[in-house]
Amino acid sequence: MTRRIALSLIALASVASLLLAACGSQAPAAPALTDPKEILTKTVTSLKDVKTVELTGSFTGNVTVPNMGALDLSTTKLSAALDIPNRKAKFNLDAPSVLGTKVDAILVDNVGYLKVSGLLAGSLGLTADKYTKADVPMASAAPDASAAAGDAAQVAEAVAKLNEALGKLPTPPTKGADEACGDQQCYHVTLKISSDDLKALDPTVGNTVSGTGDLTLDVWSRKSDIRPAKIQFSITSSEIGTVGIVLELKYDTSVSVAAPPADQIAP
Repeated sequence: MTRRIALSLIALASVASLLLAACGSQAPAAPALTDPKEILTKTVTSLKDVKTVELTGSFTGNVTVPNMGALDLSTTKLSAALDIPNRKAKFNLDAPSVLGTKVDAILVDNVGYLKVSGLLAGSLGLTADKYTKADVPMASAAPDASAAAGDAAQVAEAVAKLNEALGKLPTPPTKGADEACGDQQCYHVTLKISSDDLKALDPTVGNTVSGTGDLTLDVWSRKSDIRPAKIQFSITSSEIGTVGIVLELKYDTSVSVAAPPADQIAP
């Protein structure tokens, strides 16, 4: 009897060790990406299956505006949240140095609500501190095979155009050292484009934005799924100064979006 109990314990210990090994094992990691162009294109395609996303943004620098002088953008903040399957979204911009402007926008059930506070409200013909309500027609989201095929074709076309544009850049994107983005590791790709580069890509676009200055785009993509965790954009110009914005993104979070109370909606 004692021997039988001992054998049973040994068998149980063996099974337990196998279960622990199985639970502790991980699927082999995907090969690390080294080509900055591939990282950028995969970052774009990674967004096609996103359900919800939250982002926050902060500005830096000063911008020179005719008849207004230099405006300090360091106090300007923005935030947004999107629930893509349920077609809900909200956006907030707080820019106290720009005429005390504050913008709140909400989209729920194909209805949009917009509230603008500050001196800008009057120039836009809006009721200050009240939401203006308007219908926002949207195409039906009923899934079918043809729609899925169309989406796939659009993604493929967008990736092809992006690769073509990246290939034409006089200064190709560069990959820096991997960095921590919160609790994840991220690829870091930098793209620098001068006004002359823009003209080389498209003379029409170049003429349109002539004189705007040099652009720098930094993208931090999570190594786990290549989704962008942080995006930094800056422009340096002798005409308007140096202005930058940093966006930080989170995915698959619980997003709460609701229509404003009736007493906050303008007649």
